[in-house]
Amino acid sequence: MDLAPFAAFTALTVLASITPGPAVLLVMAHGLKGGWVPSLKASLGVQAGNGIYLTLSALGLGAILAASETLFHAVKWVGAAYLVYLGVKTIRNARAAAPSGGREPILARPFTQATMAQLANPKSVLFFGALMPQFLQLEHALLPQYLAFAAICFVVEMPILAVYGGLAARGRGMFTSPRSIAWRERLSGSALVAVGASIAAIRRGG
Repeated sequence: MDLAPFAAFTALTVLASITPGPAVLLVMAHGLKGGWVPSLKASLGVQAGNGIYLTLSALGLGAILAASETLFHAVKWVGAAYLVYLGVKTIRNARAAAPSGGREPILARPFTQATMAQLANPKSVLFFGALMPQFLQLEHALLPQYLAFAAICFVVEMPILAVYGGLAARGRGMFTSPRSIAWRERLSGSALVAVGASIAAIRRGG
């Protein structure tokens, strides 16, 4: 089996991972709001979404999703609306998240939110449904290749997301008073809205 396609896929994954996009913004939003542990859970949620799409691709359903204009736009607009809703809700509840005692608000379901967001990202549909299959060597067994691609995605993307989440978590220490915590919530909510807007702006050819 030729290793060149795996090397090329690794390089592509590195480039896609270090480029700030919806996954990075979401992980940073959770890092800013809840700290490094919630950002790590969000990173794992991103990987769970990747795993689901990779499984669909292995079953042959990823290509159908990537080829369907209707499904592409449905995924895009449902995902964008979901994230904008979460962002607006976070902004509106900012003051309630910062009681007079300065107690930290509890972050709700970063893993689930990140998984949903990754599944709602149409670029994930294109990456796993249309782009990744081009690196397959059809003359060899496919299952080991899909497992290798899954391992590459995890090993490459997790540390990169962890760094982004860690940087955001370090900035969280600047927000300690009730008033500053409220502003932190607004920033986190704004980041979620930005993620939703970035997904809504994705075009099929872009």
